[in-house]
Formats: sequence, C-alpha cells, structure tokens
Amino acid sequence: MEFIWPIPTWLDVNPKGAEALRAFRSDQGRKLLIDENRFIEQVLPGGIMRKLTEEEMAAYREPFLDPTSREPVYRFPNELPIAGAPADVWAMAQAYHSWLLETEIPKLFFWAEPGSIISTGRADWLRARLKACRSVPLGPGYHFVQEDHADIIGRQISDWLLTLR
Repeated sequence: MEFIWPIPTWLDVNPKGAEALRAFRSDQGRKLLIDENRFIEQVLPGGIMRKLTEEEMAAYREPFLDPTSREPVYRFPNELPIAGAPADVWAMAQAYHSWLLETEIPKLFFWAEPGSIISTGRADWLRARLKACRSVPLGPGYHFVQEDHADIIGRQISDWLLTLR
C-alpha cells in the first residue's frame, strides 16, 4: 500500500498534506493530534475516497478515546522522513528504500490515483525499478487504500501468495 519512503523535499508532498504535516510537526502538533484527535477525526477520513460509516469511525476511535493513548498518533507525523529530517529516520528509510530497489525478494505493490504519499508519478518510478514486483493499480484512492479497495487487495494478496509456492 502506501509505504513510507524517504521523501526528498516538501514539494514531493501534496500541498494539502504538507500543510497538515507541517502543522502536526509544529508547536501546535500536540494540541491538534492529542487534544483534538485530528488524525482520527480528519486525516483518516480525508485519506479515504468513500465516507466511513459511523460504526467504522467508532471502531477507529475506540483505541484513542483517552487522549493519553494518542501519543503514537502524535509521534507518527513527526517521524516521517521528509527532506532529511528527522536524520535517524531518514537514514533508516534511505537504507530500506535502497534495499527494496536492489532485492529480488518478491514484492506486491498496490497503488492508487492520485495517491497521497506515493503519487502516481512516484508509483510509475517504483514500478519501473522494483525487482520481482507485481504492481496492482487500484484505481481512485488516497492513502488508506484498504478502506476503498479491500476486496481487490484481498484477492490480489491471495493470488500473489499462490505464485510464491
């Protein structure tokens, strides 16, 4: 799906996403993500093409009802490797990204249009360079593609696993 890659510059993040990530990484980040629970209430539904049902939203909210449980949701956008920062995460992301491009280990790559972290252009770049990779275009989607394309993803994983035997 939309794996985390070392994003070279802030220009490689769609403008709406960059604005949100900069806010989350600012002095206001704790307020936005822990006090206001914006990741669950805005980022999650904004990263899905369809509208989540109230039952689905309740399930996503459940682990994060208490603000003290939201620390990982605060840490996540602060740890995304963008423009070389944070340096330790950037280095790890560079290393695993290089490994993904070099290895012959079978891979299954789902991508959507327009994507969020993986744009259509980046998906094209990866498809041309990933070895032993089955590329699966899902159609319209942003970041949480499993919410928009669960059946296709499930079938593709099942079919792909059979090819590994």
